[in-house]
Amino acid sequence: MTDFAAISTFNAAGLELYGRRMVVSFHEHWPAEVPLRVYSEGWDFLDCWGPENFNLSAASPWLDDFKARHRHRTFKDFRWDAVRFSHKVAAVCHAARNIDCDVLIWLDGDIVTHANLSIEDLEGLRPRDDEWISWLYRQNMYPECGFYMLDRRHPQHEAMIASFEAMYMQDLLYGLAEYHDSYVLRHVVEAARVPWRSISGKGGETSHPLVNGPLGQWFDHLKGNRKHEGRSRAGDLKVKRQEDYWK
Repeated sequence: MTDFAAISTFNAAGLELYGRRMVVSFHEHWPAEVPLRVYSEGWDFLDCWGPENFNLSAASPWLDDFKARHRHRTFKDFRWDAVRFSHKVAAVCHAARNIDCDVLIWLDGDIVTHANLSIEDLEGLRPRDDEWISWLYRQNMYPECGFYMLDRRHPQHEAMIASFEAMYMQDLLYGLAEYHDSYVLRHVVEAARVPWRSISGKGGETSHPLVNGPLGQWFDHLKGNRKHEGRSRAGDLKVKRQEDYWK
């Protein structure tokens, strides 16, 4: 058993566009005792950086059936693209049940780690007391779920994962206003009234809390077209950062 474990997933195109950089930067800057598991979506296992790797379709009991039921659906933009974000949920639900750790950390495949962080840093971010999840809260919209931490020892952990999974297995998410994973996870947390922790700091007042809050000292999140640009934009920063990466 380890105190912390991290997971991510991306498809073959994502592997080439941003996934390799995520994995390399993880192993360069994260504590060696924190393992990384990558759930692959239709590509061969990574060959030289050593993350534990699972085939996502084989790991998830419901993902392929969900995609088959709903891949015909049209949508206006990412907020209603449930199939795209179902891969992420399938990976989280499998890992939450099967990785023996105290705290499970989700990282989007387009997160870059640009500075060293320690176990003490992770301890400062993890859920505390009766909290189940630490996430990037935003005041005026759903949380940014590119990075979050789940307390696997929380007494409601199994029930929370079952509720999250049921939104997809029973197609319940289609009764919500939006269908992406961040909106669905917020709904599950709020419905259960489970305590949560914001790790956004003042970044919670912005639309890009990772780079504007405490996590920006270690990470960048290449959301949207930033994947092609290679980093977040100067205009994304609403605070003055002192780290070398941001100068």
